[in-house]
Amino acid sequence: MGYDYVMVHVIYNIPVAVGLTAVFWPFMTRLDWARIFTMVTIALTATIPWDSYLVRRRIWTYPREAVTGYTLCFIPLEEVFFFVIQTYSTGMLYTILTRRLVFPAFVRPADMTSFSVGTLVLAWAGAIGVKYLLDGGRYTYMGLILAWVCPFLLFQWVIAGHFILTLPRREILLSVMLPTVFLWTVDTLSMRRGMWVIEGGTKLGWEVWRNMDIEEAVFFLLTNVLIVFGFAAIDFTIALTDGKLAQSKSSINGVPSYGQIFRNFVFSPQKLDPDFVARLSKAVRCLATSSQSMYMGSSMFQGPLRIDLIFLYYFCRVADDLIDNAPDRITAVTAIKNCRTQLARRFSPGWEHQGEPKLSELSEAIAALPASRLRLSPLQGLLEGFRTDIKFGRESSVFPINSEEDLDQYAYHVAGTVAASVLDLVFHHFPHHASANHATTRRMVIAAGEKMGQGLQLVNIARDIDRDARIGRVYLPTAWLKHEGITPPDVLHNPDSAPVERLRRRLLLKAQKLHDEAVGALAFLPPVVQGPLRTTIASYMAIGAALQRGNSAPPGEKLRLPLLRRATIAFRAMSTKL
Repeated sequence: MGYDYVMVHVIYNIPVAVGLTAVFWPFMTRLDWARIFTMVTIALTATIPWDSYLVRRRIWTYPREAVTGYTLCFIPLEEVFFFVIQTYSTGMLYTILTRRLVFPAFVRPADMTSFSVGTLVLAWAGAIGVKYLLDGGRYTYMGLILAWVCPFLLFQWVIAGHFILTLPRREILLSVMLPTVFLWTVDTLSMRRGMWVIEGGTKLGWEVWRNMDIEEAVFFLLTNVLIVFGFAAIDFTIALTDGKLAQSKSSINGVPSYGQIFRNFVFSPQKLDPDFVARLSKAVRCLATSSQSMYMGSSMFQGPLRIDLIFLYYFCRVADDLIDNAPDRITAVTAIKNCRTQLARRFSPGWEHQGEPKLSELSEAIAALPASRLRLSPLQGLLEGFRTDIKFGRESSVFPINSEEDLDQYAYHVAGTVAASVLDLVFHHFPHHASANHATTRRMVIAAGEKMGQGLQLVNIARDIDRDARIGRVYLPTAWLKHEGITPPDVLHNPDSAPVERLRRRLLLKAQKLHDEAVGALAFLPPVVQGPLRTTIASYMAIGAALQRGNSAPPGEKLRLPLLRRATIAFRAMSTKL
């Protein structure tokens, strides 16, 4: 009896698994744990008969002094645990690397040539494995690997190959290669210490490097491909259910369960509408490029709710850019009128039968809105905020934010309305939650959300005083400026002056007050949305705290928190229980 193999797990494998879990624990969902449990179960079921055969045929042997002696189907328990820990760690890494991805956006046709080539390669490799098995001798171990792995890979490829081909290659390659290189290293060190032995007459005798047989290198590579493809196949089934629900016009009863996803895939398979997938892909690209905070914030949410939020954020982004990038005021006014008209048409009962107009980007964003789960009035309120934006004019010296009431109204229009729309989606996705079906609670939560939106917008204004001044806008109330003895043109010429800094702090104090008054309402929402909303709120308030400490960005740029700081905020916010 010995503990050498146990110590390999203690020194190498377990710390990696624990580290990955500790880093990502607050972001793990029930669905994530179900995926991992499923893959570990499949890995053990598929591996134990194969591994047992290798041990009984003495293709693999384990010195008595290296293992404890406890076995399952002739396999040392340390080896059984290895297949568990490998599947777990590789699956955790894949989950971390792909969390930002919106999987339904990848449910689209892939290149048939690539799919066909992949099918042929896997079938050919499996046939080579069978031939090697029949040849026996030095081809035995490689034959056993290929003949065992390739049929599973081919099955996964037939089910989800098109989906896998559309996923970003970087995430897939890293998910496979990082654990593979790690296991190559651990295996090399273990072989040098004689913890397990591959019998000489059953292997080719080729080494990638000293003590790394080609069979071992292929084994770790292919098993990690098998694990990653398995998780991708599960994500494909989840994407189909999430997309199907997001396409529907009815309320959605919470996050789809694992059983519901499985039943939908097996008993009612359904392709997603190509137009829906195309719009979702475009929305994701837009947010990932132009509004990373919205995009990454959406990744905290689960299921079809995330898709609806992406479409909402996409509309807000497109409409905002349309106004800000307008060459003149007349064009901006026309854009707002056009947007209002198209919104009214989108929310009318017969919208589907009216025929869509030629789809500009604005038209696509409006068409993508989940109108059956939103109210029109908050979106119209957002347009009122844009009307305020276009009233500014450096040449005409128009500054529409005269009083604190004007500031409150503007913040409500551009942010409070968006918060109300987010909550509308939450209520429709969790229709049986008390916050959705109790009228008084629902009104209270929406009012608190609108107030929180106002507070976060004040943080935005405080952060962007310099950037706004560069385009002739001053959102600080003129009455506040007068109290400090300055005017809006003074802010345009010197946005970093001492009076402006005092008003920045006044804005931030007001934002903190609104935050403190509203944050308690989070406790009335479904638990699965509390963490994501708390993360978004905490991120904005952390920017406000940084401004309070005197932090600033280079001229003309936004103040951004360092990546580690943002990750820490998200970790704490997702870990907090109200």
